[in-house]
Amino acid sequence: MRALIIGVGQCGTKIADLFSLVDFEALAINTSRGDLEYLKHIPAERRILIGESITGGKGVNANPLLGREAMKRDLQVVMRKIGSIIGYEDVDIFFLTFGFGGGTGAGGTPVLAEALKEEYPDSLVVAIGALPLREEGIRPTINAAITIDKLSKIADSIIAIDNNKLKEGNDDISHAYERINYTIVERIASLLALVDVPGEQTLDASDLKFVLKAFGSFATVGYAKADAGKVKSLSRLIIRSFESEGLYLDANIESALYGLVAVHGPPEVLKAGDIFEALDYLTNKIRGKQIFRGFYPDPREREVEVVTLLSGIYESRSIEEIIVTAKNYAKSFMKAKEEAETRKRELLSGLPDFDDIYPAENEAGEGGE
Repeated sequence: MRALIIGVGQCGTKIADLFSLVDFEALAINTSRGDLEYLKHIPAERRILIGESITGGKGVNANPLLGREAMKRDLQVVMRKIGSIIGYEDVDIFFLTFGFGGGTGAGGTPVLAEALKEEYPDSLVVAIGALPLREEGIRPTINAAITIDKLSKIADSIIAIDNNKLKEGNDDISHAYERINYTIVERIASLLALVDVPGEQTLDASDLKFVLKAFGSFATVGYAKADAGKVKSLSRLIIRSFESEGLYLDANIESALYGLVAVHGPPEVLKAGDIFEALDYLTNKIRGKQIFRGFYPDPREREVEVVTLLSGIYESRSIEEIIVTAKNYAKSFMKAKEEAETRKRELLSGLPDFDDIYPAENEAGEGGE
């Protein structure tokens, strides 16, 4: 299975850079030259500066209108680079990583997603976006809500990562963001590493593509890992991967249409009874009742790893809070704007023009003679 990671904007390129570290094909796109130069693992020839004619290479200051325009202006350059990377071998999935609340990512990602869907109709386009913190203010929230709306009409799935999880640990801010980014990469990379790998029951590329082709709805990747010697209940470990402690999105998993579970670890720990107990629980819990599964006994392993993908999710408190907040703000802002315009018209109505107050120039000249 082949996946291409494309990072857009500051947040997205940092995530793509970590994917490159673990040997995934990755491309970085940004309006900030400095942010592109900061990357450590994506080769220089796979870093694209867009919108230089309108930003001077200094970014868009969280303005998605500029981010969208930057992507549109240099879209042909971007698509040519993608074409040169792909060559004659098909790509199964394009993963677009970005931040929902920024400017380059929020504005440019929907433009790129639409172009990829048109150019590569047999490939999936999956957006992986970081939701803004509540404390970041209203502007990132509005950017996120509008971008969610746009991508839901284009992307096959939207994997949303809630940055409010940052506040659950005691890390400093740099390490907290880094932890979130590493978590995203670890989960997606672990999942992709098990696709098409021989096992007792194997997940193939078509299984993953089926689950992710979910009508522009939301998806979430759960994860759980433990030392094999400390696993008292494999069933409980599997269940933990798709409960709140294992997810990075506050979502109602009961609303999910599809699921995928991969279990990897020492053969003696992968007990059939425990595995099927957990899978029966998940199958009965989600609305769609469809669970794809892969079991990978590996005598070399000393840890048990569970990766869970749930898609077709239409109920998420994280998402709903952003949408409702943006709607309420937009409503109050438009009302305030209308009232201001009305007040201005009322205040200025009845004023004469200059022609009504001052004599015409020729009249002034005649009076001076």
